[in-house]
Amino acid sequence: MFFGDSSKDLVFRVLFEEWPLSAKEIYSKVEKLSSKEISYQAVHKLLLSLVDEKVVVKVDGKYLLNQGWVERNLLALSKLLENLKAGSKVFGFEQKFIFDTVYDVDKFLIKFCSDTHLQKEDEVILVWEHFWIPLFFSKEIYREMKKVILGSNFYCVTSNNSPVDKWCADFWKNAGVKERVNVKINLGNSLAIFKDIIIQIFYPYEIRKALDEVYESTNNPSKLDIDNLFESIFEKKTRIPVLISKNQIVADELRKQVKGCF
Repeated sequence: MFFGDSSKDLVFRVLFEEWPLSAKEIYSKVEKLSSKEISYQAVHKLLLSLVDEKVVVKVDGKYLLNQGWVERNLLALSKLLENLKAGSKVFGFEQKFIFDTVYDVDKFLIKFCSDTHLQKEDEVILVWEHFWIPLFFSKEIYREMKKVILGSNFYCVTSNNSPVDKWCADFWKNAGVKERVNVKINLGNSLAIFKDIIIQIFYPYEIRKALDEVYESTNNPSKLDIDNLFESIFEKKTRIPVLISKNQIVADELRKQVKGCF
C-alpha cells in the first residue's frame, strides 16, 4: 500500500498495520512518523471526520478501518487491474473513482505510473491546469514521480503561462522532458494518456480558482510559500472525480492533438 506524509495518510498507515487503537495510541504513532508538528486535537478531529465518512469505525472506544470501505476499494482496484491485464481493445472498460484531495489524486497517478512500469520508449501525454510537481520534491511521492517522468517519454502541456508554470516547465525541459506552457488546446479537463488508457481528472472550480489566484499573484517562484500552498489547496478536502477508460481510437486522436503542439 502506498502512503504519503499527510496526517490522513499517516493515520491510514498506522491503522493498516495495527488495530484497534485508541485516539491517543494513534496520535502517539502518527507523531513519531510525522515530519512536522501535529497536535492530538488535529488527529482526533481527523478520526471523527473519517468515522463520519464511514472510512473508519469506532468500537469500544477504539478505531479501526471500516471493512466495507476496504472491500469496496479492493474490488475497484482489482477490477481495474483485471481490465489492464486483459490487453488492448478499441472499446474496453470504464472505471470511476472519487478522491478527497488533489494530493490523493497525485498519489494515485504516481502509483499508477509506477505500477505500469513505463519504459523509455513509452509515450505519456499530460494535459494539466497548471504544472506543480517540481514544487514538492520535499515529499517522497513527488520524488518518485520524477523518476517515472525521467524514465519515460513524457509530453506535458498547460494552457497557463504564469511565472510558476514557466519555472516548472523550465525545470523539466532542462531534464530533457517535453514541456510547453500557454498551449491553447481545449480538452475540457486535465488528462493523462498512455497507450490506449485515458485518465481524466475533473478538478472542481474552487480548486482551479485557488490555484489560478496563487499562480497569477506569484511573480517570483522562489518566494512561493510551498508549505502553505500544499496545505491550503493540495490537502484541502473536496470531491475530485477521476475517470479511467480504455479506448484506442480516442487515445490516438488525443495524443495526435497534443503532440501537434510541439
